[in-house]
Formats: sequence, C-alpha cells, structure tokens
Amino acid sequence: MTSQIFALALGAAVTLGNAKTALMLIDVQDCFLEANTTSGNAGSLSVPASHIIPLINSIRESKSCLFDKVIRTQDYHPAKHISFASTHGLLPFAHTGGKGALPVMCITPTSGNTADASCCPTYYLNNNSRTDCDTVLCPPSTWDYAVNMADIITGNAACTQCMTNPSSCFSTTQAMWTDHCLQTGDSTFPPSLITQSDDIIVQKGGNQYVDAYSAFMDNTQNLKTSLDQSLQSEGINTLYVAGIATDVCVHATVRDALSSLTGNYTVKVITDATAAVLGNEANYNNAIAEMTTLGATMITTADVLSEPCLAASVSGAWKHSSLVESVIVSLVLVLLHAIA
Repeated sequence: MTSQIFALALGAAVTLGNAKTALMLIDVQDCFLEANTTSGNAGSLSVPASHIIPLINSIRESKSCLFDKVIRTQDYHPAKHISFASTHGLLPFAHTGGKGALPVMCITPTSGNTADASCCPTYYLNNNSRTDCDTVLCPPSTWDYAVNMADIITGNAACTQCMTNPSSCFSTTQAMWTDHCLQTGDSTFPPSLITQSDDIIVQKGGNQYVDAYSAFMDNTQNLKTSLDQSLQSEGINTLYVAGIATDVCVHATVRDALSSLTGNYTVKVITDATAAVLGNEANYNNAIAEMTTLGATMITTADVLSEPCLAASVSGAWKHSSLVESVIVSLVLVLLHAIA
C-alpha cells in the first residue's frame, strides 16, 4: 500500500512539476501607440497605452524567471482589409454611431485554415439594397463595391458562395477601424519595448477577408491559429496576459483561452499593463469585469514583481514556490484519499 501511495504522489508531483507558464503580450505595436513608436509619430490606430511599456519591461527585466515562453502577438493587415472603414466608404468608428457594426456573411472553409476563411459585406450580397439602412450600418448611398472597392469582392470566396448558396453561410458583423497595422506600415514593435530573439511571434489579421482580434482564432471563433496547439505541445497551461487593447484584442484572447475551444488554461490578466481603445474607462472596466466572470484572475504588475523566482533548494523543473506548495497539498490529498 505504501509503495502504491508513493507512486500516486510522485505522479502528482511530476504533473505539477511539468506545468509551464507563458507571458503573452498582445499587440504592443507601433500602430496602437500614441508615443514611443519607431517613427516618433502616433500610430495608425493609437491608444493611450505608452505607459504600459515600462511596466512590461520591468516584468521582463526582473521576473523573466517566471516564464517558460514569451509570446508577442502582431496585428498584421494587408491593404484594403475588411476591417478598414475606408474599404467600405465609411468613417473610422462608424460602428459606434448607434447602428452597430457592418453586417457581413462568412464561410467556414472545409480546410479549417484561417487563411482560407472569408466574409463578404451583406450590403454587396443584397445588391446594394438600402431598405434597412435607416437602422443597420451601410456604406454611403453612392457606394458600389464593384466600382469603389473591387478588391474586397474579387477573389473573395464568401462573395461567391454566399451569393449563390446563402444557407451555407453565417452572418456576423464587422467593426470599422482606421487603416492600421499594415504589413508595409507601422505593424512593427516599438524600440522602447524589451524583446528577445526567442520570443514567439503570432501574427493575426493577415487574411484580407476576415478579422481576428484573438491570438487563438478569428472573430467568428470558427478557425484557430496554431497558438493553442503550440502552447499545449510545450506543456504551457498558465498565461499571464498584458497589452492592447483591454476591451478588444486582450479581451478576445482571454475569452478564447478560457473557452471550451482551446486547452485548459489558467489566465492571469495584468490589468495595469493593458489599455483600452481611446482610453475609454467604461469599456476598460466592462472588459475587466467580463474577463473576471469568464474565469480570469486580475493581478497587477506589482503582484507579478512580488512573485518569488526559483529557490536554490528546489528542482529546476519547479519554477515557483507556489508550485511547490501545490505539490505538497497534492501529496497530502493523495495520502488522505488512500487512507480513507
């Protein structure tokens, strides 16, 4: 009996000892910063977020011992992306005007690859009909995609399939942003941000016909990137999340990490190292509340900096003293269960 108990306890200890942690930095890029950019000019979709860079740097400088991997996501759009207001003849942030975001119809490709996904403006599929434009966001009355923006419909599989077989498509909406984070523009990382050559870069939004806020999948939550599989193959099950924007890409990444669509992750959001679009405090607070409800733990930079690093007397596989405490608790529980 004693040997069996020991084997069970050892198994629990090894499982905990193999747990790994990643620091995820969401879209800390020139395009989303109002200062501290590579060019010295405000980004193409600037957020008041430069204050988070010293906080992130302090974590990387003082507490790199806490993380097995550092992941930096990169919004990386081609020209005339479906999320750009200019692609639809609209003004940036038109989705905040009371009519909601622009209706689109999307396909789910049989390949399951995000690169093969696409969405098409519903306005185009309805032959430029303006019957509901009093209540639903539409392009301007003079807008004709075939004339004004043929690039978003030509070669777009959704614009063909959803026209001929609408029942095979699903409807959603698309927010309207400035032209931002272009692959040939300011999608770069700011020089003030500490980076390392072994950081993992996850690019998103590279498909012209579909948007992607989350590091894990596109906005329809139908198509996954390679991130989830990579994290699971590395044995990473705890994510510390910081970056831009609290109410958009940070929120979407946390939502997907805690959903049934991805692995089983513990998520900790470093709240003061995130910033909301336009510095909107209400949106920031709502996003924090929603992520908490989803199961994420809210912490601060000070909390991370206070976490202990590897103790000299502990095996190198156990990076946190809290992990050792967890192992001890597990051992006790195993013993009590065996005795009972």
